[in-house]
Amino acid sequence: MDLQQQQQQHHLDALLLAALRTAPRRYRLPPLPADAEAAVAGGTEATLAFAIEAARIEKASPAALPGHGGIQALFTRALAQLIREALAPEYGDPAFQAAMLQARDAQVHEHVQLSRQRAADRRTLRMAVDAIAHPGKLRREAAGAARDALGRLHGLAAAGAWAELAEAVGQLLAQELPDAENFRAPLEAIHASPALQRLVRGSELLRLESVQHYLALCERRGPLAGSDAAAAEGRASAQQGRIAEHAAVEAFRKIAGMLNRHRKEAATYRVARGLRTPRGFPGEANKAKEEWDAAIVRGDARDEAGGGADLVLLAETKASPAAATSDFPRLLRGLRRLAQARAEAVYAFASADGEQRIAGASLQGLRPVRRLLPPHVIYCCSAPPEALPQPLGAATKAVLLAEPASLAFAQQLARGEAPSHAELAPVWHALATAPRLQAALHQYETAQKARAAMLHPDDLLASVAQCLQRSYSS
Repeated sequence: MDLQQQQQQHHLDALLLAALRTAPRRYRLPPLPADAEAAVAGGTEATLAFAIEAARIEKASPAALPGHGGIQALFTRALAQLIREALAPEYGDPAFQAAMLQARDAQVHEHVQLSRQRAADRRTLRMAVDAIAHPGKLRREAAGAARDALGRLHGLAAAGAWAELAEAVGQLLAQELPDAENFRAPLEAIHASPALQRLVRGSELLRLESVQHYLALCERRGPLAGSDAAAAEGRASAQQGRIAEHAAVEAFRKIAGMLNRHRKEAATYRVARGLRTPRGFPGEANKAKEEWDAAIVRGDARDEAGGGADLVLLAETKASPAAATSDFPRLLRGLRRLAQARAEAVYAFASADGEQRIAGASLQGLRPVRRLLPPHVIYCCSAPPEALPQPLGAATKAVLLAEPASLAFAQQLARGEAPSHAELAPVWHALATAPRLQAALHQYETAQKARAAMLHPDDLLASVAQCLQRSYSS
């Protein structure tokens, strides 16, 4: 590549970065309240977000907030109010109410514990019954009372009628049918099985009013795992994700086309979908992102035969703006890993558009600085912006409510007591020290950075077109 071509290439890359910088950010979070008084006026969630961000700043720079003791009381008062709101029967938080019920009701707690084993126990019992009573096996048995009884066992197991199954197995063993002697040992094993005992106990618990109330709360917070409603919700979510990814890829293809039209030699910008970090790549996966939704790479055959192509734009697509917040730490870990590439190496990334050979030096440019994304790494979202983005994320509310001190406070309220908000001080102290609350401590900062890097595909496309037009019409 001659000097003029290199200069033109660098010019186009610079225009792309300029377009990324100037594109509208329609998903930005509004600023937090300016002071404690404004935070209180903004409501419970605004107050909590303000106090948590103050705690994060104090931890990062203890001298930054002199006289910070009053923020603790601000936080505990707001958390106490959040707990009261979550307990409200009509408009409260069903997930928190379910957790409360589980904590104070031993039978509900037992139901939850048994539920965790239920799927495995069902498989165990059905396999054991199939081993002696599967219809295919019974066809080879002589007709008679034993075959009929075994067939009934299979029907009960298939229907999940565990108490009836236990009773039927016990009756069959007590009858001592001559033609069932070959099945006595497996029947005794089924009858004595801890899995069957757990399933029978689980069926008994399901009839209790407290367990039924718990299940109703669980249904209010969302479809139960494994249900038809949960499957339908999953399909709808996947469809929304595909729509968002399609919009981003189409915008990227148009951008690559515009960039290529301004090159004097052969077109070199192209789109790669679903880039996957190669096996054996330097560094550890460690919950890092390993598949990248869309990218624009630059490099012709001659470049890739030598130093590989350059990655000039990398994007993750999200169906909603809020989804980026929980994804952001994983994205950062993925970028840090990619940045461990050796400068002189070329790495073969599998993708939906064929293998992409990318230069290690280009990957090194993906390293985040101070938890900020590089300028050529973005989120893409095609959803409408929220009317009023919430400063406190749903995940943060959930972890604050799940803290032992929060649950104890809620239990006191449920008993009709009037606990002091100061009893929630352990949650405040844990914010700065407990690893389980680190995501909550950084929640506003994380959401702010993720949303600042989020573009609507139409806005990005328009910004690129505008920058190219200004540059080449002047």
